[in-house]
Amino acid sequence: MPEITKKEVEQKDFVVVKDKKTQAISKIVAPHSFQIGIEGFRNNGSGLLVKGSGIVEGSLTVVGGIKGALKLPDGTLTLRSGNGIDVSYNQNSTVSLSLADDCILKTLSVAPLGGLIKTVSGGAISLSINSSTFPDFAGPVKFNQGLSGSLTKLADGSSYLNAGSGVTILTASNGSITISATGGGGGDFVEYTFPDNLIVSLPNGKTFGRYASGDTIPATGKTPAEVIQLAIAEPIDPTATLASSTSVAFNQTSISNVLNFGYTINTLGATCTSAILSWRRAGAGSWSTLSTSTLSSLSFTHTLTDTSYNSSAFNYSYVVTDSAGASSTALFNIIPASYVNPSVSLTVVAASATSPETNTKREKGNINTNLGGSITKNSTNVSLVSYTLQYSTNNATWIDIDQSVAIGPGTSAIASANHNDASLKTASTIYYRVKVIDSYQVYLSSAGVTGGNSSVSFLNFVFYGASANAPANSAGVRALTTKIFSDGNNPFNLNTGTTSKIFTVAMPATFSITSVIDSDALNANITANYALSTFGVNDAGGTTASYKVYTMTNAEPYTPTSHNHQVTRA
Repeated sequence: MPEITKKEVEQKDFVVVKDKKTQAISKIVAPHSFQIGIEGFRNNGSGLLVKGSGIVEGSLTVVGGIKGALKLPDGTLTLRSGNGIDVSYNQNSTVSLSLADDCILKTLSVAPLGGLIKTVSGGAISLSINSSTFPDFAGPVKFNQGLSGSLTKLADGSSYLNAGSGVTILTASNGSITISATGGGGGDFVEYTFPDNLIVSLPNGKTFGRYASGDTIPATGKTPAEVIQLAIAEPIDPTATLASSTSVAFNQTSISNVLNFGYTINTLGATCTSAILSWRRAGAGSWSTLSTSTLSSLSFTHTLTDTSYNSSAFNYSYVVTDSAGASSTALFNIIPASYVNPSVSLTVVAASATSPETNTKREKGNINTNLGGSITKNSTNVSLVSYTLQYSTNNATWIDIDQSVAIGPGTSAIASANHNDASLKTASTIYYRVKVIDSYQVYLSSAGVTGGNSSVSFLNFVFYGASANAPANSAGVRALTTKIFSDGNNPFNLNTGTTSKIFTVAMPATFSITSVIDSDALNANITANYALSTFGVNDAGGTTASYKVYTMTNAEPYTPTSHNHQVTRA
């Protein structure tokens, strides 16, 4: 750039300074003063935009106001909160200053501070009371760091806390106040206690609370209030309850006994100090603790694996004690179910029978019998093992009919069996039963249990009726049309019919006819008309027994109607 003179510079509005080598403009100098006017861009409402750092030397006047937060070059805010002052920036870029919540000036909120002297030193504020003026506080006063000075003086200097009888008031140098009770002699106050026990002596059945005349009240060392409380509040045993709905089957080894228990404290003002649930077995041995909870209502499940076939009772005890020493015990037993024999249903059926025979009452010698039935266990946890059919002729000595039959574990049928022992043809009674072995009988090494007892009675017949010929032997007697057991109806009626002339009554020789009455012939006694003969008659088993055979023979049959011969025997 060519050099110019001073005069030429002064005549120019701007002087442009360039680098000689690069011709880069380093600065533009205005040798004269000038004003800059900036017109806003009205199309979008923007004004002057300064990007980067701007430096204003001298004063800066802003006519239209400032918008935006004032920040330092490092980005932090120009205005910050200090001790007792809160600074907050609003959305419209204004700044609010307020007193902090713990600042005493905010609580007082009065200016000037009547009765208070404010001193500022190093930024700290100190308040003191003006000796001539005391402030009135209409609202609450907050002291975060406590108070100091005497708190027992009124504004006029007099004391507002005054010691009365038995009371002393001391103010320490730090402003604290100590109030104490004193005895009559000026020492520490001690409440009266009785030096000895008290003996109650009252007439006419009167009592002092729970103490009757002659009782000793343990008053030594107790205050009067304690003695009165002792007299009017006697320990009352708690109410303890213990129950269970659990049932235990016979031979149940997995035990889960659910126990429900609780208590009510009855002593006035007392609390539960202990509540112990324990158990033992069969009413013997020491108790074992299950629960020590002091809750007033509880449920507890006692679980264990029991030994087989153990039927001993589970004993439970619940002991509750209160803070006054009163105690109560509740007891409960859970008894396992007892063993129950299997149920036996035994059927005893005659192989053949004619009237008047039944399955359980037959002619002597008719012993051919069919046996059957079923067996059912009645203890759930006991399995059936085997059974054996048995008989007896005297209900005392029992004999196995066949070998034992394996069964089980639950209900089993008795296989059909026939019993027809020829050696028993003369028996008057045969008894039948079933011997059962189950797992419990095996455990006991027992011979088993029996059931289904049944019996069959065997008797001779009384034969009677009309016939074409008089019976002369066993076959003739057994051919008679009517028969009854020897213990049957007495008297009985022989119906003559209208065709036969011969009428016979045959009975075991141990019986005899005592009378025969013809009820259709004006009750005529025709006993003498029946002639007696004696011979052997076979029973159903072919065994011969001595019989008395009575026969009556008419010249002609009864006609036109039959007659009834009423026969009485003895």
